[in-house]
Amino acid sequence: MKLSGFTFIRNGILMGYPFIESIRSALPICDEFIVVVCDSNDGTREKLIELQAEEPKIKLFDSDWKQTEKKGSIMSEKTNAAISHITGDYGLYIQGDEGIHEKDYSAIVKALDDNLNNREIKGFEFNYIHFFGGYFSYAKKSEKKFFYDKEVRIIRNDKTVVSWGDAMGFKDINGNKIHVENGNAILLDSATMYHYGRAKNPASMYKKEKAMEELYNGKILNFFKNWVSNFDPRVDKYIYSDFSWLERIDKRNLDFHPEPFRKLAAAQNWNIDDFKNFMPQKKGIRQFFKMFIYRIVKDSINESKNAANKIRKFFNFN
Repeated sequence: MKLSGFTFIRNGILMGYPFIESIRSALPICDEFIVVVCDSNDGTREKLIELQAEEPKIKLFDSDWKQTEKKGSIMSEKTNAAISHITGDYGLYIQGDEGIHEKDYSAIVKALDDNLNNREIKGFEFNYIHFFGGYFSYAKKSEKKFFYDKEVRIIRNDKTVVSWGDAMGFKDINGNKIHVENGNAILLDSATMYHYGRAKNPASMYKKEKAMEELYNGKILNFFKNWVSNFDPRVDKYIYSDFSWLERIDKRNLDFHPEPFRKLAAAQNWNIDDFKNFMPQKKGIRQFFKMFIYRIVKDSINESKNAANKIRKFFNFN
């Protein structure tokens, strides 16, 4: 069994992505690792070349970064560009802010070996831990309305699986989503993806959400984004005044994290409560946390082909 890792990255340093740690966390179980390096001007490519000198498994492919007419689809386009270069039986997709814990390696490899000849299985789902506000607080499993709890991160490399939308999931060439409920994927119960996209201090979080907003400004979704950002003041209270939705980790327990991320965790010099102080100083950050609500709406549109018809029927639109 051969496993190929793959990802894409653009301006990873500028955006504060732990992309080097991310790749390092996956390398031990990969036979090769494909990185599509999109137009960057912050030293991202140079950093990857340094890593490649240490890890010959890594293969770099340069690419441009041209926005398409369909906003957000550039993410899946670059993911598919990476898929086109993999040569393994399977492909392990890991985004630049995700990591795999070494304690899960054996379970992952065993599941892939066991299903190597089961061609009906196109993907493998990971459980997720979403860090929020730092390396020592993450969303409880009950917070599914704000954070996805499972995603496919390993695909069968038989040229029938593609990334779609904002590159969070995969479909087959007939348009069927790769998902456990569809019978074409398996949940890896003993495997977890650690998502560090919001393991940031308040100022860095705000900067990232500002940049990501540019990728999701389609007309319909933009309407919903603006609607939710002004609709319910309880969102502010939920995010900033009640952190009971977060699990806390003892800061001495660095082993909780994948090995490559422990140095980053040890260097954290802020607390989750700093977000409460940052809010009145940077009022605009409220809009981007409310994007969690917007994400729910966006996913509903992406997942349901008849969402528009349901809305029309509800409001008696012709």
